[in-house]
Amino acid sequence: MKIRALLVFACLGAAGATRAQESWVPTLPRFEFHSVAAKPPEGEPLAANVVEPGLKLLADYDVAGLGAESARADAWRKGRGEMRLLENQGGWSLKDAAGSAFPLSAALGSALRRMNGYFGLSGTELTGDVREELKRLFVTPETVAAVRRVFERSMAETVVSGGKSYTVELGGALTLDSSLRFHIVDDLLRPTLREMVARRDDPAALARLFASEPEKMALLDPMGILKNHLIKRAQWDAENRLTKEKRDAMLHMVIDTVAEAAAGHYSGDYGTQLKGMISDDWSGRYLGNWHCHPPDAGPSGWTGEYPPSEDDYEAAAKNGQETVVAFAADGFDVYLLVRAEKGGSFSRAEPLASYRGAGWREHFQEIFDRLGRR
Repeated sequence: MKIRALLVFACLGAAGATRAQESWVPTLPRFEFHSVAAKPPEGEPLAANVVEPGLKLLADYDVAGLGAESARADAWRKGRGEMRLLENQGGWSLKDAAGSAFPLSAALGSALRRMNGYFGLSGTELTGDVREELKRLFVTPETVAAVRRVFERSMAETVVSGGKSYTVELGGALTLDSSLRFHIVDDLLRPTLREMVARRDDPAALARLFASEPEKMALLDPMGILKNHLIKRAQWDAENRLTKEKRDAMLHMVIDTVAEAAAGHYSGDYGTQLKGMISDDWSGRYLGNWHCHPPDAGPSGWTGEYPPSEDDYEAAAKNGQETVVAFAADGFDVYLLVRAEKGGSFSRAEPLASYRGAGWREHFQEIFDRLGRR
């Protein structure tokens, strides 16, 4: 509150005093105090994580091409205290406590607002009541439709290497507002995986890929199977060992081994996380990370049902909790992996919720048939 003093002049004395009497009572000030609501600061306060390290990470990873502008904004805000984000008639700016402003593009302003929404999500303690609520929500028609879309996208993004197909894991953040929302974050390694598969017939091009993307290729090929094979292949080519057909067949076998393992894992970094964060709106409660386990592509349809793996339990141990949505022939199962109350390893989880429904098998068989004709 600001207190404003209003100076009011009043004539104190006999009402009948006149100039003819050559006497008048001088006016004296009387103070009346009124409360006036302070004008609220303009804009919305930015969460601490948005300001630091958020701006720096946007710059470091050049997320959505915002790197250079984010670096300038990060340099400007240092030492200025709390930051507020202001949108005014289509223009955006950062404001400090003193009212100084730094203009922003619409793209960066919108990105910071969405990041602010993400960090404004409330956490959720997975009590018995919350578990029962999630168990009910996972089988509502709205959530079933959302899970169906997740698996449809996973199948549409199938990686094909030679004559073999590998469905891919998708994942991201799970939130609960009026309904469950599966926010998808793009996989860090998927573009490099597709490039590797596209070069499966060209050992020299694969070697160049290792040279241009060493960190990503190391993640795709953690055991060094392909990297070591390419060294041998170069020696075989120089010495003309084996027939070219046999050399190519061995290379294809190695490529397929790496592709199968990579497609079945979901990975990310700050850059992919931020890209997902600024591409979506956020509200409600945060339920942690999620990812799906799609089926395999068999000769005539989808095969395999895969519960959480050892890697999933390790991810949950690192993140605190993890939701796994596993495809089934007639529906899906949902596993909620949460650290044991007293710490230590995770107990093997039974499904929190399971859905089985008419039309599920037929729907995904149609997708299989359609993808098979591409």
